[in-house]
Amino acid sequence: MHPLNLQRSTQGLLAFTFLCITLMSVRFVVKDEWRFGFLIWNLFLAWVPFWLTSIAAQIHARTGSKLLVIPVLSVWMLFFPNAPYIITDLLHIRNYGQNIIWFDSALIFLFAFTGLIIGVQSLQKAHELFRRQFNFVWAWLLVLGCTLLSGFGIYLGRYCRLNSWDLFHNPFRLAGRVADQLDNPLSLKITLMFGFILFGVYVIFHRFYTPEEDAAVPQRG
Repeated sequence: MHPLNLQRSTQGLLAFTFLCITLMSVRFVVKDEWRFGFLIWNLFLAWVPFWLTSIAAQIHARTGSKLLVIPVLSVWMLFFPNAPYIITDLLHIRNYGQNIIWFDSALIFLFAFTGLIIGVQSLQKAHELFRRQFNFVWAWLLVLGCTLLSGFGIYLGRYCRLNSWDLFHNPFRLAGRVADQLDNPLSLKITLMFGFILFGVYVIFHRFYTPEEDAAVPQRG
């Protein structure tokens, strides 16, 4: 991606983030409570995979080493579900009076939209790295696999209350909970639903919003 385009896109994401925090601050001033303060933390987690793919791209540009890029992308995959996960925070809209429900609905929607866009651009960076290391077909298969794994990650976060940090401070509990969910019909439904929606969103984004200069990425046969 051209540096200028990357800089502008990042600035756009930062502007969305600033707007989210501004609206959250307005809500705090009006209601004098931080009921949805967790959205700020969730949005911070959505930024983690974006910066990880940025780091991976810089490593590849400077060294061309696949061995150095793969570990970073592995950690990226662990945090990637945090970006679209904010969509599920819409369930917190309940038991409200009419005077605040519309503001809170718009607030959570803006956070969810921002997290989704951050995630899509993060996936785009990963896709570019896949295309540099593999052929066209394998790159798209990896994108599909990442979106399905993200769907499963969303399920683990919302229904099992697991998060990315569990791999570091409680890996055995995480492994056990994940194994328990592999034969759960609900986990399959949620995984496929969010996985294919995220894949569809990315395909549309890639087809209509990727700058033309990004289309000619060198590929390996």
